[in-house]
Amino acid sequence: MSRLARSCRDWPRLLEVCGLFGTLLADQDGLLGGLLACGRCDCGLNVRYKGSSGFSYVCNRRRTEYAEPFCQNLSGKVLDELVTGQVLQVLKPAALELSLQAAENSQQERARLHEQWQQRLERARYQSDRAARQYHAVEPENRLVARQLERQWEESLQEQRELEEAHDRFVREQPAELTDDERAAIRALATDIPALWHAASTTPADRKSLVRHLVERVVVSVQGESELVDVAIEWVGGFRSQHQVLRPVARYEQLHNYPELLTRALQLSDEHMTTKQIADRLNQEGWRPPKRRRTFNRAMVRALLSRRASPKPRPRTPASGALLKPDEWWFGDLAHRLAVPPPTLYSWLRRGWVHARQLPGVQGRWILWADEEELQRLQQLRRCPHTWSEQSRFQQLTPPKLRADDK
Repeated sequence: MSRLARSCRDWPRLLEVCGLFGTLLADQDGLLGGLLACGRCDCGLNVRYKGSSGFSYVCNRRRTEYAEPFCQNLSGKVLDELVTGQVLQVLKPAALELSLQAAENSQQERARLHEQWQQRLERARYQSDRAARQYHAVEPENRLVARQLERQWEESLQEQRELEEAHDRFVREQPAELTDDERAAIRALATDIPALWHAASTTPADRKSLVRHLVERVVVSVQGESELVDVAIEWVGGFRSQHQVLRPVARYEQLHNYPELLTRALQLSDEHMTTKQIADRLNQEGWRPPKRRRTFNRAMVRALLSRRASPKPRPRTPASGALLKPDEWWFGDLAHRLAVPPPTLYSWLRRGWVHARQLPGVQGRWILWADEEELQRLQQLRRCPHTWSEQSRFQQLTPPKLRADDK
């Protein structure tokens, strides 16, 4: 009973903690959470968190509900930076000046319409006054004429009253005019918008609210598996702007210009340039590496130049080739054939994901077995992302195929 009572006393604190946790998740839900749409399947993109700070936008609705292939994903930071820049561009002082000019033009149009209303009201008052004078000027003996004039007078008064009510509605529906002090305050605020956006006092909820007042939807479409991402921002009011951003990718092969990049790096290497000089030249010419770096360094150039060879096995000497059985590979040859780094292949070997045997001796060489079917499995294993959504597929690719000798 005492434990139950103590648990009941802890409920308010537990609810408070849950509320704070929910607020924290809401603040970290990406700047564009709820606004993103997939340009391929038109589904909404979800937020996937990576550790404590990183996150990405993914489209996995059809994979979750219909077991279809994974659609697309991209870095959340890249997309948020694009939309933030466009929003600040819209709110820059020049745009506000145009808005103030548009407001002034609208006020001039309202003044013209108000003048027309005044003229219509004056005509209605004149008609009702004229009908009143005609009614009062008729002789009492002319009763038929008096009744006709009285009826016309009442109709003119009714039209005047309806016109005045319509004018009152027109005045109420018009927005308030900006005063000179309000215009000056808006111009002063325009210069501080970027500082206010990045200020510590501005919460993520404030930024989201501002974006949602300007943007209706953001349509994202990754070009294949490359780093190129087409982004369409649909603004409030119907305008649609087209943009393109670069997302981080994992491999050089995903770059849309990878063949040209490799060719250019090999040309510079053939000119006897050092890796530092090649990196500087590539950076000057605007080439970009994969992942999150914007520039090349010497280590990245060395890794790029190591890809110069074609994925064909190196020729074997007759002596070493005699030791191999059908579908067997030397360790280095198989790594070269699969375009897999040797440490990765060695990790697969230790985990039992590939059939292998070691020659006797202190420094015995490893011989691995892989037929055409196994080569395809290992290539799929190399390309399979190590993510939670791909975990089941990754586990299916790890067990090696049973050989005839093992059955």
